[in-house]
Amino acid sequence: AAAATASTSVPQVDMTAGLPNGLKGDAKRGGAFYLANCATCHGARGDGAGPRAYVINPKPRNFIADESRARFNRAALYAGISEGRLASEMPAWKQVATPQQIADVAEYVFQSFIIRGESAKTAAPAPK
Repeated sequence: AAAATASTSVPQVDMTAGLPNGLKGDAKRGGAFYLANCATCHGARGDGAGPRAYVINPKPRNFIADESRARFNRAALYAGISEGRLASEMPAWKQVATPQQIADVAEYVFQSFIIRGESAKTAAPAPK
């Protein structure tokens, strides 16, 4: 019974939250960066099944999984891309990419995989 209740304890994430530091992501530019740098692991469809995924452990994040869609807003994506993930092949992109490039990739992933199928308007960044 404990396992069944664990999945329901996921906190609600504010999907209208914007990017940090007033950044505005450009999904088109972010898509080009994603396809060049991220798709080999995360897959062109964001499903974590890129051509390198089968040799990576832990497996790359599947952005279209329900748990990812419930957890990753723009700010969380930006942080994950920027900081990377210890003990994994996910690099800390802040070492080589600009904050704007990271914002662009975060926006692309958010629009293309996290809210795909929902109205983008319902997940628009909150006005400041």
